[in-house]
Amino acid sequence: MHIKVIGQGPDLVMLHGWSMNSAVWHDLAKGLAEHFTLHLVDLPGHGQSEWQEGALELDTVVKTLSKVLPESAYWLGWSLGGLISIAFASRFPERIKKLLLLAATPCFVKQADWPCAMDVDVFKSFSDNLEQDQTATLHRFLLLQARGAQYSHDTIRTLTQQITVEKPPVSDALNAGLTLLIETDLRAQFSALQCPVKMVLGDRDTLIPKQMLECSTQLNPKLTTVLLAGAGHAPFISQATNCQQEIEPFFND
Repeated sequence: MHIKVIGQGPDLVMLHGWSMNSAVWHDLAKGLAEHFTLHLVDLPGHGQSEWQEGALELDTVVKTLSKVLPESAYWLGWSLGGLISIAFASRFPERIKKLLLLAATPCFVKQADWPCAMDVDVFKSFSDNLEQDQTATLHRFLLLQARGAQYSHDTIRTLTQQITVEKPPVSDALNAGLTLLIETDLRAQFSALQCPVKMVLGDRDTLIPKQMLECSTQLNPKLTTVLLAGAGHAPFISQATNCQQEIEPFFND
């Protein structure tokens, strides 16, 4: 697994979202690297990380990360990276000092007792379309992440530029990531987390309804939540400064 280490200060692990790679952190990482030693992970089959069958099954990827990351660190997970971060914190509670979930949720798919999520058909349509045209499907996902948010055109352009720095994600890895998003429900694990947890969500996120913050607070009453006005699913790009101002005090306090 490829991990880029930059900066100086306390260790901070950063996990990207579905179909992306660690290059998406470019703008945010520049500021954070002044105060933290960043461990920018490319998940299996993404960026510079090689792909092996089964590498993105939840238990497997958590075990792999446990072997290559610091014994104790702050963690920041975006979207799918946030879901994996919750699983890691549940499995290795002593290794995560604090966890910040950026546009992430313990359960991405709507359930009878979890209305604050997306219909499963949205994710299944991505899975179906990947087999027909991967490039078009990924572009559609970029549009969905930025749709309705402030600076949406800038966000799409930046995401496109940054993810094309590396080779395209492996198709099997994309399908495995979608399976994680569809099938993983970590609400029980999330409610049992002992480390300080903060959620930052954009109020115009088209993948995670803003009501999710209230639902998650019911699961974990100690949770800290922030709703960024005008932000979509990639607030660290459209509002990098605001995100940094939410991240640094949380980890440094």
